Amino acid sequence: MLLAAEAFGATAELRQSDAIRWLMDMRQGVIHLNYRGVVAYLKDKHVESFQLFHAFAEGIEQERLVSMNSPLREVVRNAEKVACYFPDTKTVFVENKPSRRSVLLELPEDLAQLSRHYDFKLLAQEYVAQRLSQIISIEPRDDFRYARRIWVDVESKLPLKFELVGENDQVVEQMMFTSLSIEESIPRSELNASTKVDTFTWQINQRKALPLDSLKWVLENVPDGFQMISYTRLLRAPTEHPVEHILLSDGFSSVSIYIDELGGDVVKGHQKKVGAINAHSRKIDRYLVTVMGEVPARTVQAIAGGVHRQNVQRP
Repeated sequence: MLLAAEAFGATAELRQSDAIRWLMDMRQGVIHLNYRGVVAYLKDKHVESFQLFHAFAEGIEQERLVSMNSPLREVVRNAEKVACYFPDTKTVFVENKPSRRSVLLELPEDLAQLSRHYDFKLLAQEYVAQRLSQIISIEPRDDFRYARRIWVDVESKLPLKFELVGENDQVVEQMMFTSLSIEESIPRSELNASTKVDTFTWQINQRKALPLDSLKWVLENVPDGFQMISYTRLLRAPTEHPVEHILLSDGFSSVSIYIDELGGDVVKGHQKKVGAINAHSRKIDRYLVTVMGEVPARTVQAIAGGVHRQNVQRP
């Protein structure tokens, strides 16, 4: 019996390492290949289509994502700079993101470390966009994260399909390539923003990176595995009213903490769910703290409940 148990454990570990190897190859493919395609995105029971262009040249990664239906928007990434354009409202958001973070899919660097919080295994093979793909199951080891399934192209190792699985094994978000072409190169004209911004009529919002040691807030009750990725201040035109933003991630799941200094009364506690996104707000002195992300409700509740200002006595 002992030998059988050891053999089973070794087999399970081998299956896990095989799945991780597939995901590592996928991450390299997403970064280093040149490709274009059409992506269907299902969220909140609403289907949207996007054109995606991706290039990697001279060590620089560039991406452009363009909506094909309303609401119109365009996302352009050049290395770490990301600009999101919303022509309907004449609004653009400009920010710096951690390098090599895809606009399409969260891609952790240290997958082996994530095995503390997720189980990985290979499932069957299926065709997506007429390309043979390997299905990889990603199951959380606790109740603070959602499960995922990724269909990886056998040939290119690009992710052809992605599912976010919520409570009761319900698919709450889905991404799928309906067409995909691997290219030798992508013309610069297809990587540059097509949206023209008029600084007189457009509202330009920028995120400014802040040093982590300037953070005046303490985060308790953060589930194991989540780490601070960035700390920024969002300046909203035309008032330039600042909102602090703390981004947490475990590599797959991300949680945002927004801290807004407001005047007057605000709601002391508010829970909201839209599709896969859960949000929880609470008032702390004169601040409104909102925690939101594609994680279960208990995760945002726990994080929100543990936020407090430094050197302030808690009740």
